[in-house]
Parts: sequence; structure tokens; C-alpha cells
Amino acid sequence: MKPEIAISKYKLGLLSSEEIVQLADLWLTQGIFTDSLNFLAMELYPVMATVGPMFEKAIIELGLTVPPKIEAAKYLARDTIEKMVSGEIDLMVGANFLYWDVHHEITDELPDGKYLGSNLGFEHIFCWLREVWDCRDGSRILYYTDLPRDEAEVKFLIHLKEEAEAWLANQA
Repeated sequence: MKPEIAISKYKLGLLSSEEIVQLADLWLTQGIFTDSLNFLAMELYPVMATVGPMFEKAIIELGLTVPPKIEAAKYLARDTIEKMVSGEIDLMVGANFLYWDVHHEITDELPDGKYLGSNLGFEHIFCWLREVWDCRDGSRILYYTDLPRDEAEVKFLIHLKEEAEAWLANQA
């Protein structure tokens, strides 16, 4: 995991203290070195109150900044959506991550507007995500009701990818 992704996940509370220690060890074996990473990798009983500030210091020692929570969410969103569009990760894996792990972590700081996900511009992505969920669990779907569910799901996934591409285009 790249340091930029790691610090963004950390800011959203998506990394445990154990994962931070494992990352420090991994980065050291990859030749990424700072004093703070070295100390992190030696933590035998990691507690977030100790490793969190040390991790932030390591990030700064790497020449990066520790982003505010909203900026961390935006960084993770862009990275995830780029991977969804390129096929590096499954569309549903990426969309579920955006919904559960990015969107839900910032709604206190940046509330949704009229539509779910509008705080980060995800409302169209989430529309198709919900349709796939409803299609898979047998709930009422709102679009392509004339098609068998498996065919409707294919259409929903096509629209999900289109909306991910549109989101990236709008962020440029």
C-alpha cells in the first residue's frame, strides 16, 4: 500500500494499530526508511494512541502531508474509482468501499445534500449500487423491470461503470 493511500485510510479510521505496524515493517523491507517507521516496526503491543502520532510523524518524514479527513476521503475516492474504471478492482468491491468506508466516515463533517452520496458526488454511483443490491437480494428494482434480474444486473453494472467514469471526468 502506498503511503498516500495508507495515511488517507488512517485519517478515516480504516487502519488498525496492528496494520500500521505491519505497513511500517513492509515499507522498511521495500527500502522506504524513516526513523519513525523503524520505531513503528518495533512496536510489540501497538496501541493507536502511540502508533497513530508516530505514523503521522513518519508520513511527514517521507515528505508527505497528513491530509484533513475530507481530503483523505477525496484521495481514496479518486484512487478507488480509477481502479474500478481500469478493472484493477471489481466494480462492486469499489462501490461498496466508497459507500461503507469512505462515504459513511465523513457524513458528520460533510453531510449529504438532497441525495445519498451527494457530499462527494457519488449520488449516481450509489443509485446503481443500490439497484445491484436490490437485484441481488430480491428487493424491488426501479429500472429494467421488464428484464430478468440477471440481465438487469448486467445493465446496472454497465451504468455503474459509466457513472464512475463520469465522476472521474468531472473531477479533472
